[in-house]
Amino acid sequence: MDIKAIKDSKFLKDMNKNELKALATDIRSFFLENVSKTGGHLSSNLGDVELIMALHKSFDLDNDKLLFDVGHQAYTHKILTGRADKFDTLRKTDGLSGFLSTSESKYDVFESGHSSTSISTAMGMALKRDNDNQNYHIVSIIGDASIANGVAFEALNNISNQKNKVIIVLNDNDMAINQSVGAFAKSLSSVRSSASYARFKKGFEKLFKWAPKFVDFVNRCVHRLVLIIRSDNMFDNFKVSYLGPVDGHNFKKLEKAFRKAKDYPDSILVHVKTKKGKGYKFAEDDKEGRFHGIAPFDINTGEVINKTKENYKSFTNEVADVMYDILKEDESTYLISAAMSSCTSLTKCFKEFNNRCIDVGIAEEHAVSLANGIALNNGKPYVSLYSTFMQRGYDQIVHDVARINSNVTFLVDRAGIVGEDGKTHQGVLDVSFTYPLDNVVIAMPSEIKYVKPLFDCLKDVNKVKFVRYQKLNSEVETYDKNIEFGKFIYEVYDKSNKVSIIAVGNSIVKLKELIIKNNLPYNLINAIFIKPLDVNTLINIAQTDIYIYDNTSVYEGFTSSIVAFYNNINKKVNYFTLPNAFIKHGQYDDILKYLSLDPNNILEKIKKNYE
Repeated sequence: MDIKAIKDSKFLKDMNKNELKALATDIRSFFLENVSKTGGHLSSNLGDVELIMALHKSFDLDNDKLLFDVGHQAYTHKILTGRADKFDTLRKTDGLSGFLSTSESKYDVFESGHSSTSISTAMGMALKRDNDNQNYHIVSIIGDASIANGVAFEALNNISNQKNKVIIVLNDNDMAINQSVGAFAKSLSSVRSSASYARFKKGFEKLFKWAPKFVDFVNRCVHRLVLIIRSDNMFDNFKVSYLGPVDGHNFKKLEKAFRKAKDYPDSILVHVKTKKGKGYKFAEDDKEGRFHGIAPFDINTGEVINKTKENYKSFTNEVADVMYDILKEDESTYLISAAMSSCTSLTKCFKEFNNRCIDVGIAEEHAVSLANGIALNNGKPYVSLYSTFMQRGYDQIVHDVARINSNVTFLVDRAGIVGEDGKTHQGVLDVSFTYPLDNVVIAMPSEIKYVKPLFDCLKDVNKVKFVRYQKLNSEVETYDKNIEFGKFIYEVYDKSNKVSIIAVGNSIVKLKELIIKNNLPYNLINAIFIKPLDVNTLINIAQTDIYIYDNTSVYEGFTSSIVAFYNNINKKVNYFTLPNAFIKHGQYDDILKYLSLDPNNILEKIKKNYE
C-alpha cells in the first residue's frame, strides 16, 4: 500500500485480517526507511503498529479522543491521520514534530510535555464530557514505564472515586504484571470485565444504597474471593476494572478487547502486551535502549551514522567518562538516573558500578529525595537528569535539598536549545528556577576541555551543585590550568577594550574565533560559573560597555542578576537571551538564526552600536 497516500484511517474498518497484517508490515518498512534518515524514536513505534491501527479501527476519531502519553510512540497515529507525505521532514526545522502537536492535526487532542499525565487529562476531559451530557469515548494510551510514575498513580488512586468513564490502554512491552492462572481464574477475569457484571454491580449498589456498610462488606468479600482464586495485579488495589493481557500484535484479539471496553459502563484498563522494536532485529535485540531515540543510522548494520567531526566529542560523553573516573576513584560516590542512563551515555557506569548506580525509572521526584538520603548519610550523590525533566523534581530540590544545603550534584544534560525534540525538551528554564535558591551553585562548561577541571573544582564544594551542559559536540583539547571556584574565565581581554561580552555556553567558541579573526576590540568573558556571580570581574569591566549573551536560558536568573548588580551603580547593560516562549523544534543552528541569537548576528548588533 502507498503509505503516503493515506489521508485518514476510515478505510481500516473495511480491511480483513490479512490486509491489516500487510499494512502493518508496510508501515514498519516506512518507519525504518524514514527514521534511519531523520533520526527519531524507533523501537516504541515499531512495537505498537497493530495496537494503534486497532485503536483507529475500533474508535471513531471524529468523535472519540485518543490521548497518547508523551507522544513519541504515536508515529503510526501520524501516518493514519494523513501526515505520511511529510515524514521526511520529521524533527527538522518547520517539519513534522517528533511528538504530538495540537497545531499539526485535529486528531492530536493532547500535547503531552512529559510522561504519565494522560490518565489525569483523560479524567478531566471525561468529567467535562459527562457534565455537558455528551457521549463519546476517551482513551489514554500509556506505556509500562510511564504508568509507574507517581502522577499516573495519583490518577489511578482517584479513578474509583470519579464515576466518569475513561478507557486506559496499557502498552506493556516490559513490565511484569502477574497474569491470571487456571481456567476458572480466566473465566472470572472475563466476568469481572464484562458489561453485564458492571451493570449488575451498579444495580446492586443502587438497590442497597440505604445500607452502605453492607454494600462495602459485599464488595470487599468479592474482591478477596477474586484474590484467592487468581493472582493479584496492581490494578486490583486501585479498584480499576482490568481486561487482559491482550496480544498487542493480534488484530482480532485487540478489536475484541476494545469492543468490550467500549461496552463497559465504567472506567476500565486494557492491558496490551507488545514487543518493542518488532520487525527489526537490531531494535528487538536492543537491551540498552539505543533504538528508543536514535540518530540517523544504517538499516543494514543498525549502526549510527557518525557525523561527529574528527577530534570532537559530545558533552554528554565527556561527562559520562568523567563520572566513570569519579566512581572508580571514590567509593562514597553514587550515581542516579531516571530512566535515561543510556541516553546520557552512562551505561558503562551502571554496568561496572551497579551497587552504586541506581536507575529509578521515570520518577524524578524520587531520584532527588533518594540522592538527599545518600548525602545525609555521608555519601556523594550525582543525579543525572535532562534539564526539562528536572522540572519534575523541583519541589524536592527546594524543600529536601537546597533548604538544608545537602551535598547533591545534578548533571543537567540537554541544557539550552536541544533542537529536534522541540518545545517539550528545550532546556531553557532550569537556571531561572534554581537561581533564586539559597545554597546553590550553577556552572556550565563552554568546551570539553573545561569539563574535568570543573568537576575537580566542585569536588570539595559542599553546596547543591548544578552542572549544565549542552546537546552539542566540542573539540577535544586539554586545559592545563585549574578552574577557580566562582571565577569567570577571560577568553579575550585587553584593559584598553571598550566593550565586554559576558557569555554562557558553547557559542563562546564561535564568538572567540570571530573576535580574534576580525580583530574586534571586545573583551570576551566566559561565565563558567552562572552562580555565584564573579563580582570582582564585574567590577573590573564596569567601565566598559557590557553585553550579556546567553542563548541557553531566558532572561530571569543569571542575566537579570547581572542587570540588578549594575543597576546599583546606575550602569546600563545590554543583553541577548532566549525569549519567554516555548521554542519550536528544528536544527540547532536554524533555531539560533530564527531567534537572531547566533554569534554572527550578535556581533553584528554590537558593531552597529558603534558605527
